[in-house]
Amino acid sequence: MNRTIVALGDGNTRYFLGDEGKCGPLEQAWPAQMEAILAALGAKAAVRNEGVPGETASDGRENFAARSAGAKLCVLGFGMEDIRRPDRTMAAYLDEMADMFRQAREQGTWIIALGIPWFDKNYAGELVQSRLPKWNAGLSQLCEERNVPFVDLYRAFRDDPDRWYGERKLPRHNLSAAGERKVAEMVLPWALRMLR
Repeated sequence: MNRTIVALGDGNTRYFLGDEGKCGPLEQAWPAQMEAILAALGAKAAVRNEGVPGETASDGRENFAARSAGAKLCVLGFGMEDIRRPDRTMAAYLDEMADMFRQAREQGTWIIALGIPWFDKNYAGELVQSRLPKWNAGLSQLCEERNVPFVDLYRAFRDDPDRWYGERKLPRHNLSAAGERKVAEMVLPWALRMLR
């Protein structure tokens, strides 16, 4: 029975250390933490981390088939890099997410979509931060229309940045190890259902 999960996304999937400008240990990224939780529950599954710092939904769509090959479940964590770029629109972002949903359906892969996490207004400016609720609402609506579980990371992380974000020198936008663990715990119930 196939129990392979693939996590696609940006630096918050890969676990990027913002203050240090490099990737952190893979075992602290949420995919590895979720694999360990699944094993402890007796639901062994391989959770492959395909997160790449700086990737957009466009990158994810372009490489989706190759990077999700063989997966029963794919978790998509895109949007942070999209929303902060002035040339990226919400419509284009949602089209790219919808196309990944379509590709997954065609290859028989289940999908879970992660919302765009909260980030400090000094990371990309107040205007960009003010777009976060709208973009997340758009993604949530798309997920509802396509029957894809949506995990709301914006609400989960906005109220305690000291705990959930790793930066202490730079504006907070990369999750801490505790934040990565929380993502694993939030995705877990959906993953367990889909692995049955």
